[in-house]
Amino acid sequence: MPQMTRELRSYRLRAKLSQSKLARVSDLDRTTVSNAENGKEVSELTMYKLAEALSNSLGGDVSVDEIISKSIEN
Repeated sequence: MPQMTRELRSYRLRAKLSQSKLARVSDLDRTTVSNAENGKEVSELTMYKLAEALSNSLGGDVSVDEIISKSIEN
């Protein structure tokens, strides 16, 4: 399972979303968002849901692929 980096948090803050709001629009639990932001392993589906919600919240200025590529720990 991939690990996301703290870069995810910067996208969330740029989108002006709380963890709870991102969780709601991603159809995830808030603790899942927190775990992802803190570098814990998440499923690929979770990673995609978060990236898609962030991309939509940012008005499509950032693509899902870009968010994923910058947020995955190598």
